[in-house]
Amino acid sequence: MGNARNNILLNPGPVNLSQAVKQAMMHEDVCHREIEFGELVQSINERLTKIYPSLDKFKAVLLSCSGTGAVEAMISSFINQGKTLAISNGVYGQRMEKILNIYKKPYEVIEFDLDHEIDLARLEDQLKSDREISNMTLVHHETTTGRLNSLNSIGQLCKDYDVKLFLDAVSSFGAEDIQANAINLAAVAASANKCLHGAPGASFVIAHQDLWNDEPDQAGSVYFDLYSYYKLQQDQGFSPFTQATHVLHAFDVALDEFFHQGGWDSRNAEYSEKASRIMRTLSKLGIEPLIKAEDFSCVLHSYLLPKDHSYDDLHRFMKKNGFIIYQGQGDLSDRIFRISTMGEISTSDVTRLCDLFIKYFDNLND
Repeated sequence: MGNARNNILLNPGPVNLSQAVKQAMMHEDVCHREIEFGELVQSINERLTKIYPSLDKFKAVLLSCSGTGAVEAMISSFINQGKTLAISNGVYGQRMEKILNIYKKPYEVIEFDLDHEIDLARLEDQLKSDREISNMTLVHHETTTGRLNSLNSIGQLCKDYDVKLFLDAVSSFGAEDIQANAINLAAVAASANKCLHGAPGASFVIAHQDLWNDEPDQAGSVYFDLYSYYKLQQDQGFSPFTQATHVLHAFDVALDEFFHQGGWDSRNAEYSEKASRIMRTLSKLGIEPLIKAEDFSCVLHSYLLPKDHSYDDLHRFMKKNGFIIYQGQGDLSDRIFRISTMGEISTSDVTRLCDLFIKYFDNLND
């Protein structure tokens, strides 16, 4: 069985929750159309825009879905004019492209190799050559590899060429810096159950007030029509469909903890320290990172599996000892393993994890 407590989740969400957040999901049953719940929704929306000071001209809406649902709602609701340049350097960039395609939005895609950072010169050439481009989609933290994309540099290009940036920050919001004004941010989609340490089932979209004021004549979706959410949530905190009431009570407590613990920069420092310690241990064992260490986010790092050794064996060993690591995706599924340091993970948990890596890989080398 491993350790007495639940498994330590080292996957990029859902994360281990604090006891207070878990307890909040035991809140008494509430109706989603009672004023008290509406006030909770409005409070959460307001607090979300305070996570980064640069979001002072933005408004949030809550959804009861995964982070991908929030990304789909953002694209389907807000990208209604002009051509979109979709940046893809991993599975989640490809997912944004797929959403654009399904909703028949005019777009071009520019793909970058997983092993290299985004080529800004190539990106600028695309913007120069196609002046019909007025929107851009980008994944901030591409968890396929753990790469933190160069948001400020890419955002500066958006400003220079008057392109609206639509950001998937599902796995970065609350732990990596976002300077909305400097990057020409139009909207950002994220989730409760990643860096904000809430439970799965709640996500949100935060958009500039100008977007909320520019409602199209025809909605692009039924369930994901953000304008219908915005009008109701701004009015009384209600939503067009039933919200995950208990999950949102838990999210409220998770936000209490987030602000009490020092906000995004404190969370960044905490994740970074734990990730660096794990990387040092693996480096001594001869386990190499997939990409350069400085290109990783603070949230997740990916490592090359030693030759002739399988992810399944490593996963089985770690799970037996109380840790859930994460497999690579797509072409990387047999090449790497991934370790996230989000969530309620203690220093002693990290110590135990490092000891297990030493035990496992030392045995392989015997």
